[in-house]
Amino acid sequence: MNEPGFVAKTLLLTRKDLRIELRARDTLVPMLAFSFAVTLLLAFTLPTTGDNERAIAGASATTVADVLAGFFWVTILFAGLIGFARTFETEQTEGAIDALLLVPLDRSGMFLAKALANLIFILLVEAFLLPLFVLLFTLDVGSGLAPLLLVILLVDIGFVAVGTLFASVAAQTSSRELILPVLALPALIPVFIAGADLTSDLIAGGTFGTLVEAGWFGVLIAFDVILGITAALVFEFVLE
Repeated sequence: MNEPGFVAKTLLLTRKDLRIELRARDTLVPMLAFSFAVTLLLAFTLPTTGDNERAIAGASATTVADVLAGFFWVTILFAGLIGFARTFETEQTEGAIDALLLVPLDRSGMFLAKALANLIFILLVEAFLLPLFVLLFTLDVGSGLAPLLLVILLVDIGFVAVGTLFASVAAQTSSRELILPVLALPALIPVFIAGADLTSDLIAGGTFGTLVEAGWFGVLIAFDVILGITAALVFEFVLE
């Protein structure tokens, strides 16, 4: 019988994390609860529905789009950090980190498995949060939906790469919930500035052509590549 390859082993580790979450529900549920509470609170900081619609259609469309994009990505940022802080929770509390290191899989595969699980959690939060934003803030994404989803995916890749790496560092401390934001936020600033700027353009009526021409789009792709490769390489030394 052939031994499973790199991809198969990585997916098995990812499925293990997802099954643990499905049973415990101690990562995704707090992320969703936080996102809902913050979004509901922020909804009361903007004008009423009618005023909001007129503002978006009028001269202040860019300002309103900037505010909504900032609301969206700040919510995702802190919801994600809540989830990432628990990335290695099971391995640490159950003493299974040594067993994980004995798995016959390259360290980059372990990183990828954890990152994939975190990516799925973030995507589920966004699948809940995006329709909620459209409903509460009466957004008309329309033709801008496809490029908006592309921006969200690109931001998520950089976010997950950095979050998973620094979660592995913070997991070795006694105050991981406090250490993780301190370590991750400086590295995440360019990713979230790019995401907020591009999202603002799309909310204000931008198209895919507008997105590609924006300077932040290239910056976001470059950071995803750099952060992804760097995180996978550094992860091996963090676990040693």
